[in-house]
Amino acid sequence: MLHLLALMVAAGSFGIGAADLLDDRAAKAVLAKNCIRLGTSELLPIDFQTACRVLEQSELVQAVQEEFAQSVSGDGKVEFPIIENGDGTFHYTNEKQQRTNLAELYRKQTDPHSFDYIVWASGKRFFGDYDVVIHLQVVDAAPAGIVYSVTTHAYPHNWLTRFSARRIGVTKRYFKKKMRLISTIAREIGTGLCEKEAFRNAWLKPAQETTVPLAKDNTEPAPPMKL
Repeated sequence: MLHLLALMVAAGSFGIGAADLLDDRAAKAVLAKNCIRLGTSELLPIDFQTACRVLEQSELVQAVQEEFAQSVSGDGKVEFPIIENGDGTFHYTNEKQQRTNLAELYRKQTDPHSFDYIVWASGKRFFGDYDVVIHLQVVDAAPAGIVYSVTTHAYPHNWLTRFSARRIGVTKRYFKKKMRLISTIAREIGTGLCEKEAFRNAWLKPAQETTVPLAKDNTEPAPPMKL
């Protein structure tokens, strides 16, 4: 247990905060506010480069929804499909017909040790309008795997809501519950996608070849032998 904790602390030292990675002024302004900040982190036995390939794919949102339908959903369906608007923006509507707008702010391998994915979500719920910056980070912790973490920076627009979130906790509990849900689902989907990517990559690797210089009669090259 102590070894795992040490790995997570060491891997976390490579992490860079969301504000340091973003150029979007509006998102940086949200992060500079007195947000409700929540986070979770765990060690997963996944190869770092495999995780990077999964996160880099162009149709990531579609792949995530397909994996959700296959591995998470009980009926093989996506209850609230995410609709692509174009230019890295998306939206979905929940059972109460409340719309959530999503914008992809950052998605790439930041350095040799980490991959960062940052999304901005905005909408309206029972406590009023809100903005949330969600920072998913994958850090290489080889040979143990990766440290996977999710951090949310939630900013309710209503000052009374922000006040109550720190003293009564209703709004904070709402975001905490959502963060746990996002983290759990992302872990299940990410693990499933990484397993498929590792399997696919193993099969697509070209077979090793070795060439015997001459045939038995020492006149013509022999065909390559596959190992």
